[in-house]
Amino acid sequence: MNDPKTYQAARIGDTADWRLICVISEKGMSAFLKHTNPTEDIVTLFTDKWLAGNEGLLENIENSVYDHPQVLDDFTADIILVAPKSLWIPTALITEDEDEACRFYTQIYKAEYEDIMIETVDEATCVFSLVPGLTSFLQRTFPGARVHSHLAIMARRFRERSADMPRVYLDIHDNMVDFISFDKRKLLMATTHFWRELTDIQYHLFNIMNVYGLDPKEAQVSISGPREIKTELMRELRKNIEFVMFTMMPGIGAKAGMPLPAALMIRQ
Repeated sequence: MNDPKTYQAARIGDTADWRLICVISEKGMSAFLKHTNPTEDIVTLFTDKWLAGNEGLLENIENSVYDHPQVLDDFTADIILVAPKSLWIPTALITEDEDEACRFYTQIYKAEYEDIMIETVDEATCVFSLVPGLTSFLQRTFPGARVHSHLAIMARRFRERSADMPRVYLDIHDNMVDFISFDKRKLLMATTHFWRELTDIQYHLFNIMNVYGLDPKEAQVSISGPREIKTELMRELRKNIEFVMFTMMPGIGAKAGMPLPAALMIRQ
């Protein structure tokens, strides 16, 4: 993390012209500024990394924020939580009772209701949490900020790209891979798996395609992540799947090296 004595804020002018986009995971935090003028480059405020694990995670997040006080300026803000412990529930089951969503969630994962967050993507609702105490910290520190599930962002953005054929999107980051699958515009699933070898990713992909009846000759698989890894994975998958390609992402997001959910957030 930055030494506060040497920290220097980015020169940006009026904060009203910029939107703050933060990404928080169990392994780190990054923050970017997006200008209202779409031709302006993304400004990277910081990227902090730490060892994964819930012990000390909230403190790491708090320190990351306070070590970079520019994020506390009066920006409109979107905060993205990379939360592997996510649960999707039909929206119709919880439209009038968010506590019902929390009850479903706590049957699967250990969490207090106040630490659980909810984001709806049409007929499906994502229920998620990252670490105890984070929700209250974000509410105190970023009042008015919109907090998102990384899976919900991808589900919402990729839905429109999937109108013509069944698709599975893979986003590889660190030792995790996100899978978002559609049968045309219908969301089938969105989940995160851990991996060590490329064969792990292939196993999860083919299992998903089998469970949801996606024909390797008719479905498209789109891959994002580190170039060497996704290139090798694409080469292997093309041996068994007809349509495999890289996921297209906003150019200014790719140029800034933003994580995929943050890059997709640019246009939301």
